[in-house]
Amino acid sequence: MKLYTSPIGPSPHIARILFALKKIEPQIVEVDLLGLENRQDDYLRVNPAGQVPCLVTDEGVTIAELSAMAEYLDEIKPDPVLTGETAAERALTRTRMRQCDFLIFAPMVLGYRHGDGRKFFGPRITLHDGIAEPAKAIAQEGLAWLDPLLEGQSYICGDRLTYVDIIFFVTVGFFAKQGQPLDPSLKNIARLMAHLEAHDVVGKTA
Repeated sequence: MKLYTSPIGPSPHIARILFALKKIEPQIVEVDLLGLENRQDDYLRVNPAGQVPCLVTDEGVTIAELSAMAEYLDEIKPDPVLTGETAAERALTRTRMRQCDFLIFAPMVLGYRHGDGRKFFGPRITLHDGIAEPAKAIAQEGLAWLDPLLEGQSYICGDRLTYVDIIFFVTVGFFAKQGQPLDPSLKNIARLMAHLEAHDVVGKTA
């Protein structure tokens, strides 16, 4: 399999953690994000949406979403399991992923792209005024919604590490340094972030 990726950005960082946890070493194809290589025809033939990273399986299937990539890796090497051991666990993982994506991750991305990251994203996407601050506020509301759900549990889906935790750890950690700091009153999220930071793979894979 081939992993088209980059040394910069939160999404490639998430992919590195997923592969490190699985102890899988794909063929790496480095994409020059700063040089807009992911917006050029050669890369768009691999992944028409232009996201980085993307995984091309041995069968030639392109997987360009991190949650789908994590589930694919679980299918081919279910150790450690990052989706769930049972149908109910897998359903909860997908539920929390969808909730975090809709309520937290997507607004954070919008807030950054149309705000603090305008200089980087200007040549890449159409930017709109007036989006950044409302999007950041929505993300903070999402974090406040999630915080009490974490009371008394080690991870987002209970006491098992899932790909949702990995995506959360990297995404929230990245944007906390890009104008979207964590509210210190969200004690359960702060505890989760510290717990993941101390993990021997999640917190140690750069």
